[in-house]
Amino acid sequence: MIRHSQLIGDGVLAAAHKRERHPFGSTRISIVGVVKQQSEERLTVVGLELRGRATFFGLTAICARTPATHFFVPNRDERMNAAVEVPGLFGISKSNRDFSDPYYWGKNQFNSSFPLALLCYMGTKGLDPVYIRFGSTTKPHITSITTSNVFGSGKDTHELHFAFEHRFQPFESLLQDTLKPIDLVVCDGDIGVPLRPLEVKLTTLPDGTTDQLDSSKYGAELVIRSATTRYMALSMGETVLAHRTDVKTLFQPVLGKIRNWDSAAEMKPKAAKIVSALESFLAQHADTEVPLLLQPIWKTIGRSSQLDEHCLDVFVWSNFAIAHLFLGAAKSCAADGTDKISRPLRTALRLARFLSEVSERDKVYQDPIFDGMNYDHQNDKEFAIAGTKTNALMSCPELTQPRITKHEIKNVILGGGQKWLSPERRFDAIIYFSHDLFATEHS
Repeated sequence: MIRHSQLIGDGVLAAAHKRERHPFGSTRISIVGVVKQQSEERLTVVGLELRGRATFFGLTAICARTPATHFFVPNRDERMNAAVEVPGLFGISKSNRDFSDPYYWGKNQFNSSFPLALLCYMGTKGLDPVYIRFGSTTKPHITSITTSNVFGSGKDTHELHFAFEHRFQPFESLLQDTLKPIDLVVCDGDIGVPLRPLEVKLTTLPDGTTDQLDSSKYGAELVIRSATTRYMALSMGETVLAHRTDVKTLFQPVLGKIRNWDSAAEMKPKAAKIVSALESFLAQHADTEVPLLLQPIWKTIGRSSQLDEHCLDVFVWSNFAIAHLFLGAAKSCAADGTDKISRPLRTALRLARFLSEVSERDKVYQDPIFDGMNYDHQNDKEFAIAGTKTNALMSCPELTQPRITKHEIKNVILGGGQKWLSPERRFDAIIYFSHDLFATEHS
């Protein structure tokens, strides 16, 4: 529930609601932002967004499509008595998900929509997400990136359209077969031009491999699915086309004579040289990297169900940096002297083949690469990497102490939306919280 009394204080949620005809075609609008400064009569609010389905309770507003908007404040009694409930998520005003519908608060939707709202909220507060870049073949480089650069646009979030489970259509030019959807496509809200594809991974800190360690060693498990590696490969396509001759020179000597890509017996002896060629490509062209994987973390006290005081932050991986999640394990497998191909090595072989084929022809078939080349593994996921490994790649002050506190979650989930969440009904969880089941009976 958004109460107008929340208009008091810098950095907190502010909402004005009014019933009227509006230039954007809505008869009921809600204006939501974050208080930057205030006086007795007026507030300055940034992070403006417009949303429908709201009601006005004695609060007038002057609204313009600018970063700052002034609200004229009614007396305190009016603020305290006025209440309105508008389920929504901060920053998401144009989307193919309607958060006034309980369906879009289900687990499968919330786990990708909340991270976006968190990123929008952090951007309004001037907090840049942590950016993990490729760096070198031995370790990534950790820096920061603005929310605008993540989205691929300097426009305010209310001018962008967020399309969930959508295809990034510009990549269709690289493919002979059907392009698969990705978690999120950021589009220009006015003309619908796709700006950035993003895969979203909401992860827990710590995981089971790090919960007994010092908090500076906490790590989150990452499970990478096929869509991530497909879009990683596709996002490198323009780089390949711009340096076609160089890429051919890298991969042709080791990939040019392969007869059966699905044969582990044929691929494993060549694996070390293929991975080496892939590393060379990544090192030579890392300056073309772009954001691809949005990884928010939520931190608990150990492995308990209690949120840490400082519990939320956002990490962004570039398309090239994602390679660090599998390259080390791929190299180890390539040199182990067996005929087995692990999941990380499979990912490296698939990526190398895709890049090589793009360098040779204008369009390629992706399905034989990402649905084939199984090597006795299922395609349910590409690979998983434990927190002990991700800590080494992500270690920074924000991982040890995330910047968003648990008390700010109410600024991201708006209008009582938390009431529509539907956590999984897990038998082990029900037993764990049903303390009465194990109470000692006394006669």
